[in-house]
Amino acid sequence: MSLKSAIKNLILLTREKTYIPITHTVPAAQSLDGKVALIAGGTGGIGMSIAESLLQCGCSVILCGTNNKKLAVCVEQLANLGKIKSLYLDLSEVDLAPSVIDKAAKLFGTIDIFVNSAGVHTENVDFWTMTPREWDRVMNINLKGAFFFSQAIGTYMKSNGIQGRIIFISSSRGSEPAWSPYGISKWGINGFAKGLAQMLSHDGITVNCVAPGSTATPLIGVKEGDSIWSRENNNNRLIMPDEVASLVQFLATGAADMITGEVIHISAGRGLFDIR
Repeated sequence: MSLKSAIKNLILLTREKTYIPITHTVPAAQSLDGKVALIAGGTGGIGMSIAESLLQCGCSVILCGTNNKKLAVCVEQLANLGKIKSLYLDLSEVDLAPSVIDKAAKLFGTIDIFVNSAGVHTENVDFWTMTPREWDRVMNINLKGAFFFSQAIGTYMKSNGIQGRIIFISSSRGSEPAWSPYGISKWGINGFAKGLAQMLSHDGITVNCVAPGSTATPLIGVKEGDSIWSRENNNNRLIMPDEVASLVQFLATGAADMITGEVIHISAGRGLFDIR
């Protein structure tokens, strides 16, 4: 053992220990009263389901997006479930991240949970026709925006002593071979979540990813009333947004205090043992 390691171990042995009593987890459905969640990409199919799920657990919600008219409609649809407000938030406007987080925190007095459900797909190009402009469009939102808004929310939580939650909506594509900016961005988010979880663990802030397979939302052209049959997985159906929301809800509660740095797939095996 090196001298440096010996000194470190000695310091750890002599450090004052804090008594922590055994606790019993509060039932997940009752544990979000008084909490406030900020949901980026809140007007999408998954974002709306997450907002609904959190509201039903007593959580106040700040629904964020880039279309104010759509935000107003979504807030009206969910208003009967609990306390909800809207805020314009564009993940590509990274220079504004600190001021947007500060503005959001003033709506309900705090932010305990940050859910990043915002994201865009690669459009109308393949590997051979990819352009720098299309690459930047996807990466600026999916990865760069996620990084700097997480930096801002992490700074806010640390500064205010909030043992919060940061939850990314990733994708099963983030565990599969990737050539597109979308797939590569999800690989990046998964790795970033693990690194951020390590950095924030001493502050009691957990960071996790939820990685759905193809989900029945307008993002992939599925609308209300359509069939969810699919060849995407061996269950032969698409993932439902409320299935994703239920997992996010669990990760936001005290029942998930000991879960951090995880990429949890909800994909019927896609990205794990079943690759496109």
